[in-house]
Amino acid sequence: MLKLSFYRKAAAKPAASLELTDFRVSGGTLGNPLGKGLIATYSAGAWIHHGERYPILAVTGGGCLLFGVTRDPTTVSDPIDHYYFIGPTLSANGVAIAKYIEQQDMWHGMVRPLWWMAMRILSVPTVSAVVDASQVLLLNPWEPHPMLPGRLFDDRPQRSPPTPTLDPALRHH
Repeated sequence: MLKLSFYRKAAAKPAASLELTDFRVSGGTLGNPLGKGLIATYSAGAWIHHGERYPILAVTGGGCLLFGVTRDPTTVSDPIDHYYFIGPTLSANGVAIAKYIEQQDMWHGMVRPLWWMAMRILSVPTVSAVVDASQVLLLNPWEPHPMLPGRLFDDRPQRSPPTPTLDPALRHH
């Protein structure tokens, strides 16, 4: 069972908490369509739950990230003890793995340079009921993909390389 806890600033005790077997993250929305419905939405640095703003959410109890559509998942993470949503940043076992980009309503990987709109967090026992492990890619979210260079997320605009110019005096006629 996952425990989703809502914290005001760096409080030691959560202001509210829920127990779930899984929940969906779709852009800046957390929900559980079969049970709890809409749980929280993200806006301007905090998660809003029942009209209250919480800058920190914690997910404990051991869970896996699941990517892909519900009927055809593509990627599942290794089991992770705890997740934190600290403002727009998602951390797994204390390592920042993604940042929610509010303007695009999408998540961007910090270690893996990927963009996605939705994911699920499932309790470890729920994963085997939902996922055929032979049909999905297993993922360690804080290790760079072996085929991609390992670089951290960089917000700075990328410069285009300068366009080479040919000196007119060197042209052949």
